[in-house]
Amino acid sequence: MSAMYDLVEKPNPKGDGEKQQLYPRIVSSGTISTEKLIERISGACSLTPGDLKGAIVELTHAISEYLKDGFTVELGELGYFSPRIKGRGVNNKKEIRSTSIYFDNVNFRASKKIRQSLYAPLERAQYGFQKSSNSSREKRRAQLETFLDKNAFITRSEYTQLTGLLKNKALEELRALEAEGTLCTRGRGSHIVFMRVENR
Repeated sequence: MSAMYDLVEKPNPKGDGEKQQLYPRIVSSGTISTEKLIERISGACSLTPGDLKGAIVELTHAISEYLKDGFTVELGELGYFSPRIKGRGVNNKKEIRSTSIYFDNVNFRASKKIRQSLYAPLERAQYGFQKSSNSSREKRRAQLETFLDKNAFITRSEYTQLTGLLKNKALEELRALEAEGTLCTRGRGSHIVFMRVENR
């Protein structure tokens, strides 16, 4: 599987409607959960899922403590974490108080090895960045019925592809159909599927 990209227009700072240049941006393939990551790692070494979960908890706590103390933290060959602070701009150092300066976020800088490991061909996404469909609920319902006439169940990602709805909206609509008794579910988490309720 190759990563996908699409071209997006740079925002127009003047707002005069003049066409701007296009730049490549990665199209997300989704999010890999901690559970999935643990499952993959535990399958490749002698550590149990419990060992890995415990290590992640302690690692997170230790990194947080060092960042709060102003350290940059190196994590193996992954990269470096550093704290980021925020405060209003001033003309004189005496104009600002320490209480108005706060930790804002965490910066991450990937190691050279990680950056080099990402050298791989990319593919142009067929559909590009998705925007939620403007089709009517009735049309989407008809699409769903046709799909379930041919298939035993539908997943959230299949419903997204079918209707053009984005992830959260697609799941919200499927859950609404479940709540009204049209659909029922099987499975858990990322493996959940939606099926017709029989004898409805």
